[in-house]
Amino acid sequence: MAYPGRPVDQAITSKKIIANMKEEFREMCNVPENHQSVGVITTDYPDILRCAVDDATKKTRVEVISFKPYYGGPAVKWSANSGSAYALISGEKVADVKSAMQSIDDYVRRQRFLFDLKGDGSLKYFVGLISPAGKYFQKELGVTAGDALAYVAGPPVEAMFAIDQALKGGDVKVAEFIAPPDHDNCAKAILVGNESACKNALNAFAQSMDQCGRDPLTT
Repeated sequence: MAYPGRPVDQAITSKKIIANMKEEFREMCNVPENHQSVGVITTDYPDILRCAVDDATKKTRVEVISFKPYYGGPAVKWSANSGSAYALISGEKVADVKSAMQSIDDYVRRQRFLFDLKGDGSLKYFVGLISPAGKYFQKELGVTAGDALAYVAGPPVEAMFAIDQALKGGDVKVAEFIAPPDHDNCAKAILVGNESACKNALNAFAQSMDQCGRDPLTT
């Protein structure tokens, strides 16, 4: 499906694997006792990483231990490689974690969920189709394995307007709503339904974002 604006490339900014963690590390991070290896990874945008780790739970034998976006987004960071979000995954074997890390890397590079409406970075929005939901989103959102998800995000005013339009545009329900301003000063929602309904909701969100971009002050 074609959305308004120019797709924005997203990237992994740092990643490391700990093959055999110390017991104190396991306890500190709440890693399952039967998991010996973990992977830590960051990306330049938070929402793509959250979708990517969920996708990894569908393709590999890992568990998502933690996902956290940063306060202030990429503008507030300690290094050029810090990115704007962090995830910790774990697996019984290092091979499992390596496979998951590669899966996450491939997903981030392949998917085009972030769009730049004006071509200058001044107005961006995120529209991601997750179909079906993976184990991470099933656990976090209370959805089922057969559900599809429409993941949307954007600037506070524009996204709030567009989320309402997305709910009207598709037979979907709210699985998660993050009111503005969130950690990276956005408004976000994850909507649940069948794949067709989620596609309609994503299109309605994108078209509404475009409308807001062309006429931001008209009420």
